[in-house]
Amino acid sequence: MQKKITLLLIFGIFLCHLTGKLCAQQHYMDSLQQHLEQKDIGDYTQVVVRCQLARALFEQHLDQAFQQMDTALNLANKQKDANAKALIYATQVHLLVQKKDIPGAYAALDSALRYEPRVTDPVAKGMVWLRNGWLDLVANENDLSVAKLLKAADFFKKGHNHEYMTLAYHYLASIYSYGADVQRQKDYALYSLNYARSSKNVDALNTAYYTVGQYFYDQYKISKNPRELLDSALYYYRQSIRLSQRASEWLLVRSNTAAVALNTANIYFQHYPAHYRDSVYHYLEIAEQMASTTGLTEILVNCYGMRSEYALQQGDTKGAEQLLLTALDRVNHAVVNLPLAKARIYQNLARIAEVRRDPATALQYLKNYVSNNQEAFNQERITNAQRLEARYRSVEQKQQIALLAQEANFRKKRQTWYVVLGLTGLLSLAFMLVSYNYKLKASLRKQELIDKAKQEAELQVKLQETEANRLLAEQALLRERQERLEKELLAEQLRKEEKNQLLELLTQKDPKGDALLNNQQLKRMVKQQQKLDRDYDGYKNDFLEVNPIFFERLQQRAGDTLTRLDLKYCSYILMGLPNKEISTRLGIEPKSIRMARYRIKQKLKLDKEAKLDDFILSLAVNNPT
Repeated sequence: MQKKITLLLIFGIFLCHLTGKLCAQQHYMDSLQQHLEQKDIGDYTQVVVRCQLARALFEQHLDQAFQQMDTALNLANKQKDANAKALIYATQVHLLVQKKDIPGAYAALDSALRYEPRVTDPVAKGMVWLRNGWLDLVANENDLSVAKLLKAADFFKKGHNHEYMTLAYHYLASIYSYGADVQRQKDYALYSLNYARSSKNVDALNTAYYTVGQYFYDQYKISKNPRELLDSALYYYRQSIRLSQRASEWLLVRSNTAAVALNTANIYFQHYPAHYRDSVYHYLEIAEQMASTTGLTEILVNCYGMRSEYALQQGDTKGAEQLLLTALDRVNHAVVNLPLAKARIYQNLARIAEVRRDPATALQYLKNYVSNNQEAFNQERITNAQRLEARYRSVEQKQQIALLAQEANFRKKRQTWYVVLGLTGLLSLAFMLVSYNYKLKASLRKQELIDKAKQEAELQVKLQETEANRLLAEQALLRERQERLEKELLAEQLRKEEKNQLLELLTQKDPKGDALLNNQQLKRMVKQQQKLDRDYDGYKNDFLEVNPIFFERLQQRAGDTLTRLDLKYCSYILMGLPNKEISTRLGIEPKSIRMARYRIKQKLKLDKEAKLDDFILSLAVNNPT
């Protein structure tokens, strides 16, 4: 639950930059409308104001936000202003992600980058690179995101825009969270706080409080002396909540505070004694109130889940079940389909039914859990496919633009040669009439034609080389897509293995020989699920044909000392999962992951300086195909 809450905090800030109380939004939008009505307002200033209006409208009135962008784009087209167009397309990247139009977001980013070299406003340049890095961050491409976000921060610094600098450094700190790089997370978190204080902007300061609080909370989870760090995390979280209450008339990003309140309640729930329950309920009420006004269904679901845990601890299984059913109803009525949230709710409902010794209900909940979990997996697979397709089209579009530019240059040169040849012909004719030296002029003209043909041939060779480079790029993209599909198939096999363990546990017998759940329907369900799982064997065999002796080489290198858990961990590394994701899937602490890595390196007889990830990847690459 803690992992989910922290992720909600990050994505809450990613997706909700200007939302809040209706009165605060209306006051802010009225001031922008008044600015537009001024007679002496410039064209570029009008575009900037309309972009700000779009950012204020996007969460509750997304259609109106796009209308503002259309009006701004028409104005920019009339003026042919590169600054305005770059800023508009960068803003559209954010809006299209909210609309779940990933290909459209990449297309808007390509348009923004096309105008970026001609942009003179450093803030507009910074916004282009901020959305460029942010889009990589949404796609979990953290390595690509860092350089772009740092570039955005440099442009914002030149434009003296400390509010956007706060946001850029917040994104950078989130990349290095969960112990990925403690020092960098600390540095970027403090940068975010310092620039937020300089900006005197309530939303920027609220974001910075969360960023610093998250740093201390991450430190608490990995430090040997955590109590002081936990107090510091709670201090900054409370600062964020107090700021939102004290300056509510000026705060637009209220969803951030909802997530902070939920995270604070979770800290009291997990790390404090049971008599701190009043504190948990206090912050849950704040989170629920703010999440209701901003439509953050997942935060509300987590609030209900925490209340359900308290009810279950008190032995009130009916109350715990009712709270989760209420959460399920909120998810079913949400605008966006959330199958993963449904799966987690059904999983907890099944656990409550087992505690209540109601196997039939538990079985039904487990069926719903499996169904929604599969839907979530399919949804993620479709999203990844759309992302890959959007990137492929983006690269293809850039290659087409480069090819068109070369063709235009070729046509321009050819026209120039035609003019030159025409003038040369006239001069040759004039010279021939004057000097009667037709043979000499004909020879010169023939030589010029030969030179022209040679240059045209050289240009044709260059065009062929460009086409060959394009084909190579397409092949590289196809190889990348194949590698991702292989990893997805391995992930599905691991998921099936975990599900079989759960199903086998449900069919185990007690010491007397009686079934724990004497239910023939349960056994039929087990057989049915195992039959469905055999459909995945084809995909598994395909993966093993690609890497037929990968696991054999691992065991051979380790002298057959690798356990089932070790092989599963090596599979997760091959899939490219980070340590925090592996710890979540295996249900163990991050420090146990480090111990497991050390143990596997010893079994594989690797040097102390050798990297386990590089060895496993090199072993997979060197397998015969």
